[in-house]
Amino acid sequence: MTSNSWLAKFQTAMQKWVEPIAAKMSQSVILTAIKEGMIASLPFLILGSLFSIIVNFPYAPFVKWLAANNLTSFLNLPYQFTMNSLAIIVAYFTTRSYCKSKHVDNVIPAILSVMSIFILAPLKIVKVKGVATPFIPFDNIGVKGLFLALIISIVVGELYSLIIKANWTIKMPDSVPTTIGESFKSLVPVILIAALMTLVRFAFSFTTYGDLNSAIYTLLQVPLVKIGTSPWAILLVVLLNSLFFFFGIHSMAINSIVMPILYTLDFQNLAAYHAGHVIPNIITWRFFYMTSKIGGTGCALGLCLFLAFFAKSKQFKTLGRISLPAVIFNTDEPVIFGMPIVLNPIMFIPFVIAPVVSFGVSYLATLVGWVKPVIGLALPEQTPVLINGFLQSGPAFVILQIVMIIVTSIIYLPFARIADNQALAQEQGNQ
Repeated sequence: MTSNSWLAKFQTAMQKWVEPIAAKMSQSVILTAIKEGMIASLPFLILGSLFSIIVNFPYAPFVKWLAANNLTSFLNLPYQFTMNSLAIIVAYFTTRSYCKSKHVDNVIPAILSVMSIFILAPLKIVKVKGVATPFIPFDNIGVKGLFLALIISIVVGELYSLIIKANWTIKMPDSVPTTIGESFKSLVPVILIAALMTLVRFAFSFTTYGDLNSAIYTLLQVPLVKIGTSPWAILLVVLLNSLFFFFGIHSMAINSIVMPILYTLDFQNLAAYHAGHVIPNIITWRFFYMTSKIGGTGCALGLCLFLAFFAKSKQFKTLGRISLPAVIFNTDEPVIFGMPIVLNPIMFIPFVIAPVVSFGVSYLATLVGWVKPVIGLALPEQTPVLINGFLQSGPAFVILQIVMIIVTSIIYLPFARIADNQALAQEQGNQ
């Protein structure tokens, strides 16, 4: 059996079994809402990360100067009120996205999600000058409350849309101003959903957990985070990223499932860095992205460099040079669909192997201490390679990324040469 026939049979089998599952996941309203909610929260995460860098800048005289001038506590505020209120931010944007997909008003249910989290969060009491004052700890609206926020976002969004579409609303006369009419239209779903959340809070007060957030954190978030720290689990995600994209389905279809888990690990690292503690996690969302997506899905930067500077065919040389600026910013769709890599048996093996090798070697390098763990800064995924490595870990990680670019280039080289020679022969035959 020739290699081409084997690849053709493998491709047919994958199309039969994997493609339908991948397509269904990519069309999931819930996964899309979670993905868009996390992405929409990015400006606030970047804000918190930026001020965390300032307060913990790796230059002792500067840090001492901030403390001596009583600036540290003030510069800490943006970090405190973004990272420590993450559940609130994510809940708002996730509900908006979900309700938008259901074609109902998305502002009121988004605010209702935030209110629901407050209802469900356990209140603590502190005495201020002898007066008992209730407050909600940051733990319940920050990273620890992230999974509760995602669940509540979807539940509130779904209930709100169901009630609105069932016409369980108060309809005002046409003469009433639109703003007032919309407010009364939302009144019934707001009351019903708030009452349900209050009932849930009351029911969980009789359990050993005390509240829903603690139950979810213990039963769901902690086990899922442990899975997220497993290199084997994330290697599977890396593999699925390439498989999905090979069939033309965006890798976010699978990444939206693991994103909340890996984001949580990033936040743990950033909190530890902010407090001056040892960084606890090797695998995080940033580490996953910086190692398995050097130039985008499939670690395509090495391939693009070959196309731009060493390809013999005009077709691939032009494609490489046009695509290189985008690939430097970790956006490789021009190469994936322009070469194409999608459904191209020749490129299947390197497209799958390259990111697996890059992630695996980078994990081992971090595990043995050759490079430092990433600190979890909320940099955009489009931050260019080498720059993200320097900001997240330091010069050693930059060297590691350079090595991985070379290694993945070598993995792509024999397959890219075959495709290039085929394109060159076609060009010469057309002349």
